[in-house]
Amino acid sequence: MIKFLRLRRGRSLWHRTKRIAKRARGSFAEAWELFTRKKRSVHHAERLFCSQPFERFEILGGGGERGDVYFCCQNWVTRSIGNMVESSVDEVWNGRSARQFRRSILNGTFEYCRQDICPYLQRVDGPVKRVSEVTDPDLLRIIREELTVLPFGPKDIICCFDQSCNLSCPTCRTKIIMETKHEGAILDIQKRLDEEALADARLLYITGSGDPFGSPYFRRWLQTMKRSSMPKLERLHLHTNALLWTPRMWLSIPAETRALVKAATISIDAARPATYAENRRGGDFQTLLKRLAFIAQLRREGPLEYLEIHMTVQANNFNEMPEFVELGRRHACDRISFHKMLDWDTFTEGEYASRAVHQPQHPKHAAFLAVLHSGALEDPLVNLSNLTELAAKTFPRASADANV
Repeated sequence: MIKFLRLRRGRSLWHRTKRIAKRARGSFAEAWELFTRKKRSVHHAERLFCSQPFERFEILGGGGERGDVYFCCQNWVTRSIGNMVESSVDEVWNGRSARQFRRSILNGTFEYCRQDICPYLQRVDGPVKRVSEVTDPDLLRIIREELTVLPFGPKDIICCFDQSCNLSCPTCRTKIIMETKHEGAILDIQKRLDEEALADARLLYITGSGDPFGSPYFRRWLQTMKRSSMPKLERLHLHTNALLWTPRMWLSIPAETRALVKAATISIDAARPATYAENRRGGDFQTLLKRLAFIAQLRREGPLEYLEIHMTVQANNFNEMPEFVELGRRHACDRISFHKMLDWDTFTEGEYASRAVHQPQHPKHAAFLAVLHSGALEDPLVNLSNLTELAAKTFPRASADANV
């Protein structure tokens, strides 16, 4: 899930560097390099282009300033582009920080991107393409004219400004979060989006911060949306743990809004009941299977056109990766994604080290690599995301073949 650990404005470089060092569990020198590296082009045979800063508008809340806006997952970049509580959507979208970020893409430096973490830069897929492969007319104009101020608003709106959720997964939080104390701020952001952004949006993503059904604010928003207020919207993407996605909940959403729910991502993190109980604290695996059966039916019969399940890989579940692939295949999934475990300050240093099986010093790292390169993970539905670089380093030939 998209998280809320970010650098606060006004911190000294020293404190920023210490925080990066803690996240990465690496040396101070490595963290210092992340903050002092000079502008340089992404190393590739052909210049790359990322569409995110020209299309995406991700609004966060919780751990930092509520309303902070990013072009991408905040852990994959080094800065916010502004705050929509303090400024209008357009003032953030075409503000100074946004223009600087776009310039770094156009000149090929990717200066504000964390290339060591971003799975798109590692795989050259999704929003990252070779310049010669870009076909969208708006993006071609941007590249040709080197536009940093855009004549259109955000096309993809990612709503992560409410952390309310029915689960308290250890990799994400230490307790159940229900943001009733911040109701006013959450509803203000929703209102601002309704009035200033949704008219031009093509994608609305709810939510990478909690659960769209577990949050009373996102749930009510879904139940009261009007198609007329978002005439260009092509797709509503729900990111959920699925436990509250019941037939009754589904029917409480207006038919015209349900018809827009074209995509869903289900965070699961396990393929066995005991592991699920530990990794999805507060959840029940048998209930999950019932919900997955219902959602798979929506994928087979509509309106869903895309269904993904997601596993954050760690020491207690890496052996279940092949079973997770089968779980996805049984439930009509279009993608089965595996992501490395990141530190969101929910563990002590020792706890994180004991779980982070992707790190070379972990005692089970060799066993993890064996599973990572097992035949089951060669399924075309599998996406290794930010584990791709690790796969390439350890088995370069297999990784290259997988990405052809």
